[in-house]
Amino acid sequence: MGTPDERGKLDKTRLYATVFESDDESAQLWASETDIDKSHILRFGAKDNFWEMGETGPCGPCSEIHYDKTPKKTGGHLVNAGSQDVIELWNLVFIQ
Repeated sequence: MGTPDERGKLDKTRLYATVFESDDESAQLWASETDIDKSHILRFGAKDNFWEMGETGPCGPCSEIHYDKTPKKTGGHLVNAGSQDVIELWNLVFIQ
């Protein structure tokens, strides 16, 4: 079951950060301010990393954290693919 200090901790080698395709600032911040593997910082287009609330509502690029639940940590290709093996844990929208 683990010590109290170990409970609830995620394996950081299973984390992926995604950013909007042209968001260099967010990609750079993920690389410089976290220890997420640089190869786990992925860029996606509007379909996956741009959030909007209807045609006239708030919208903007977003950055997300995904967790790879595959047994051998080989789920990178499943990020934003709708797989239950790689799940989105967090989403931050930069409203514009």
